[in-house]
Amino acid sequence: MGEKMILFGCGKLGYEALTFLGEENITCFCDNNARLAGTEIYGKPVISFGTLKEEHREDVVIICADLRHSNEIAEQCMQEGVGDYIYYCFFQGRCRDREEALASLSSPVYRGQLREEIYRVRIGNLSRQVAYLESHIDIRDLKPARGKLRARQLAIVHEAAVFLKKTEQLEIKPFLCGGNLLGYVRHNGFIPWDDDIDFVLIRAEYEKLKKFFGEHIYSQEEFADREKAKAGGKQIADGMEEYYWVNLGDLIKIVRVFPNGEDIDLDFFPWDFYAETYSYEEMRAWAGRVKERLSQTKTPEEKIACLEQALLENRDNLAQDSNHLYFGIDHMAMVMGYHKGVWASRDTIFPLQKVLFEGEYFWVPNKPEEFLTFERENFWAFPDDVGVQRHGAWDEDE
Repeated sequence: MGEKMILFGCGKLGYEALTFLGEENITCFCDNNARLAGTEIYGKPVISFGTLKEEHREDVVIICADLRHSNEIAEQCMQEGVGDYIYYCFFQGRCRDREEALASLSSPVYRGQLREEIYRVRIGNLSRQVAYLESHIDIRDLKPARGKLRARQLAIVHEAAVFLKKTEQLEIKPFLCGGNLLGYVRHNGFIPWDDDIDFVLIRAEYEKLKKFFGEHIYSQEEFADREKAKAGGKQIADGMEEYYWVNLGDLIKIVRVFPNGEDIDLDFFPWDFYAETYSYEEMRAWAGRVKERLSQTKTPEEKIACLEQALLENRDNLAQDSNHLYFGIDHMAMVMGYHKGVWASRDTIFPLQKVLFEGEYFWVPNKPEEFLTFERENFWAFPDDVGVQRHGAWDEDE
């Protein structure tokens, strides 16, 4: 066999692999026990993982541990770019003798196929474990985030409260929605793995905030060249120098940039009052046609223009107030898969209630649980993305 092989693990399986594959075919052992590094075992030198990743990255690594520890070592290897490994516990017993084993292991294709099998087994095991836990755990009992993620969640809440305080003169009432409202109802705070904050505004207030952004806050392009924007007459509202805003068509976003380059953003989504003579079925049919138009757009500018035109064409079906409320036609939820199939009534949202969320006060709908039924089919269930951070990677252990 031309490839160099390293046995990762000095225990019973390591000795078994050494004996089966032949001492002459093994370069050395590797072990995470720092006390073993620099010693010899079974007549072979033992190296640390640091030496492995620095000097033997291209070698074939045979992980000699039980399945659980093999999984942990595999994650360790992948994170450091050591990708050519197999599990000995998965390989043993597949070959009749040493010659067949060495011939098999000499093939990169064979090793790749073994890893694919391992992934399938791991995915199957994880799926069964998740299903078991879901059947025995109440999602409301999950612990809050830790470490950097938790620090970011609290920073987001604080910055949201600060920004909303700065815009009090607009007399608008953004209220929590999406994952944040869900977190308020289900976890009494952030969803443990969430890392952003979302608000809904009724159309008139949404347009008022959008107008304020356009007139008194930098756009992203203006923020990149603030001196030029000031020279051009841009009048930035007091205390808003470190913010810029973005119009994404299906939401508007405000971004606070910190001196260290990190940023926090707040997303605002539109809901509308619809005329009570306008049926839910008509609205959904119109949304379907708008979705088809959106599929033809190719640039962000085209998307925004498409949604603005759709709003203009549908303005006669909107109202200043009514008992029919729903996502705006320019809300991203309109092109998502789930729809409850009925209007939200006025008392689902109004009067808004002010609540304490992670140490700060925010508005929420009058009936938060009922409002969530318009955003999610079953908000008490474990979601498919449980534990997955959507917008960033925040190591909880750091």
